[in-house]
Amino acid sequence: MRRFGSRAVLGGQVLLVTLALFASRPAIGQTGNDSSASGAASSVGVKISEADDYTQWKQALNAERGTDPASFRIADGFQIELLHSAAEDEGSWVSMAIDPRGRIIVAKEERGLLRITLPQQSGDKPRVETIDDTLLECRGLLFAHDSLYANANNSKGLYRLRDTDGDDQFDESTLLYRSAGGAGHGRNDLALGPDGMIYSIHGDSVDLPTEFFDATSPLSEHRQGQLTREGHVLRFDRDGQKAEVFATGLRNPFGIDFNADGELFTYDADAEFDMGSPWYRPTRIVHVVRGGDFGWRGVTGNWPPYYPDHPDNALPAMDIGKGSPTAVKFGTRSNFPSRYRRALFALDWAYGRIVAVHLKPSGAGYSGAGYTGTAETFLQGRPLNVTDLDFGPDGAMYFVTGGRKTKSGLYRVRFVGGASQDDRAEATAEADQAGDAAARQARQLRRRLESLCEGDDAERALAEAWPELDHADPWIRYAARNAVEHQPLDAWRERALDETHPRRAVAALLALVRSPEADDLVAAASRVAELNLFELDEDRLEMATYVVERALAAEAGLQPSTKTALAERFGRLFPHAEARLNRRLSSVLIGLKSPDAIERTLQLLATTDDQAEQMHYLFVLRECREMNAEQRARYAAALGRMRQYQGGEGMPKFQRQLQNDWLATLTGDERARWQTMLAAEEPATLPPIEPRPEVRKWQAADLVGALDDVSQGRDLRRGQQMFAAALCVRCHRVGFTGAAIGPDLTFVARRFGRRDLLESILDPSKVVAEQYRTVRIVTTDGRVLSGQVLPASDYRSPKLRIAANAEDPSDITELDKQQIETYETSLLSPMPQGLLNSLTRDEILDLLAFLESGGLAGVQK
Repeated sequence: MRRFGSRAVLGGQVLLVTLALFASRPAIGQTGNDSSASGAASSVGVKISEADDYTQWKQALNAERGTDPASFRIADGFQIELLHSAAEDEGSWVSMAIDPRGRIIVAKEERGLLRITLPQQSGDKPRVETIDDTLLECRGLLFAHDSLYANANNSKGLYRLRDTDGDDQFDESTLLYRSAGGAGHGRNDLALGPDGMIYSIHGDSVDLPTEFFDATSPLSEHRQGQLTREGHVLRFDRDGQKAEVFATGLRNPFGIDFNADGELFTYDADAEFDMGSPWYRPTRIVHVVRGGDFGWRGVTGNWPPYYPDHPDNALPAMDIGKGSPTAVKFGTRSNFPSRYRRALFALDWAYGRIVAVHLKPSGAGYSGAGYTGTAETFLQGRPLNVTDLDFGPDGAMYFVTGGRKTKSGLYRVRFVGGASQDDRAEATAEADQAGDAAARQARQLRRRLESLCEGDDAERALAEAWPELDHADPWIRYAARNAVEHQPLDAWRERALDETHPRRAVAALLALVRSPEADDLVAAASRVAELNLFELDEDRLEMATYVVERALAAEAGLQPSTKTALAERFGRLFPHAEARLNRRLSSVLIGLKSPDAIERTLQLLATTDDQAEQMHYLFVLRECREMNAEQRARYAAALGRMRQYQGGEGMPKFQRQLQNDWLATLTGDERARWQTMLAAEEPATLPPIEPRPEVRKWQAADLVGALDDVSQGRDLRRGQQMFAAALCVRCHRVGFTGAAIGPDLTFVARRFGRRDLLESILDPSKVVAEQYRTVRIVTTDGRVLSGQVLPASDYRSPKLRIAANAEDPSDITELDKQQIETYETSLLSPMPQGLLNSLTRDEILDLLAFLESGGLAGVQK
């Protein structure tokens, strides 16, 4: 059995902190025979660590058979079997469905469909036959209405296959809908809705149709005639004659399914290029509501970047993180324990896993019109390039692997555990949830509001929708606003501007600012300047901020007096206790040229340890020509901190662009000086360690009483020398001095007091920073490696770099992730104790003063 380790989530702080009491995560798989394995533990979480291999699928390229399930990890009480490995002429499989007779239909990646009949007797081989050899890459298969529906991606259409003469073969193939566009993020899964309609989900390579009824807002870009790249859901009647654009604003969702409440869900993809940036959107479970626009537009790589998440979006259910989504399926038809029957099983192709998402009603209290959830890794293997799943008549889960010409396999997962008290409690909870009248009523109200997009009676629609703009449930508020936006602007423009209820007014202005008319943007932003923002909760305050953001971005021509009023009102709220509001407020206040915005934003930049937040503040400050010399030095140091950022392919490009945009605001000599400093590389070799005699085994109590002296004219030059003498320079960067292996300490004094800083140096394991922990790795060939994992410039790298010696940053081992057998975290720090013992009291105080200066005293002019 193969085990993989994980890293626990703890808050990151100060110095190179973590110690070496290795604590391995319990394994989930148990050794079995060649065809099955049973589980031993559950609920391991869904966090992806540095050791997880994004390229694990490549191990299946030249495999002779499907991966042995004995190596998999699976939740407690479940057993997995490999039923069939694809023969050489059976291709690689991208989707599957189970027909009414319990047979498995699989779609080959390139062309055609296979039907697999499982044997009745143990030991017999499955029967495999070709039932279509014309359709190209069917990513979606659905049995409904006595037909097989197929979303044939490279045939660029939705097809219906029928057996018209009863010979158990499909002799009729009808194209119901041909779609335009590309095939990369293409025509994906299908689902049968409770309304009997066929729901078809597409990625952002497929063009949005304009000939169908569209339930999304007429104020969206694509409804205004712009060519956008956004994934979407269409629905058709059984004959393809009646069609509708159901939802938009997705990236590349592959799977789609309905839960027992008749609500639609998908698992949407991220943009790997943007990883690590504030505009990165992780893979996420999406509750697909009618008329929902989830904000994605295919503009990755553009500058300035596009932020896909904003307050006028429909809400997602939950973020998952890094991954490569394929199919989804609710366990409704399974014979699993009740919590898994309610779960949404989401497949992650890149990291070879099936995630179980446990959803619950959310919104207006517990019984809302939407859903939020928690997730666990239900099953994981390596390689396990999962593409699709379904549940059979026997209540078992069946799934297939394949894609990109990898070896495919058909697997079955059965529950073999017994009933427990938890199962009975879950069953009771399930009955309570099914009988939750409040949740049903909330969903009914949301659906009734969604239906208002269909009528032509604006007066009736506004009378019904307008009061719900202030509903406590955000899903209902969204449906109400979408209903309002479906009515003619002239029917509600003045009402939006005259609305006196503060929360309802903000929702109405959010609708109005989506208008293509510049006058509407000016009027909406001007009305925000008249509101008492302190009466708004965080969600409505974000809406109000976004109204002004849109007006500024569109250069709508706000009056100077309006800008002054807005700057004064928003400035009283900045900085805010909520990080997401600080992002919005910093952008708006800098756009309004609020006098204190630069300094307050720089303070946030210095005090947050969240990479995405840091990068956002760097972005909004990059063109501020009003910075003084001291502020420019702090900004430059923060730019230098980007050397340690982890991200996707785009991160080095973002770093260069931010730097270039900022340098363009400077004059010639100053630009040249900062450009030289920012371009300076870390030294390839560090000076040798010069032994110093021990002065004293310092304890915090010995120095706490002298900490006030740090402010009294300390020698910063000697402090910099002590930064090297105490070996800090070998792992840490302060200003433009030192290496970037450990945390950047330029702004450490803005985040921590002197005593905390001193104690972290004396006892480096007191606080454990997740990204700087020591790890212990055992490889598949038996080697044991220990050290600190170094940041990768691209999360998807198949290599892991390990610094084995804290005193020698050049001692780096590079390892293929597929060679990792176990990966265990440490509770001890790689930073040695006693580093201050060779320093005198005054030298320690000078060192602390140097750290407090951020190393910038000598570089600002």
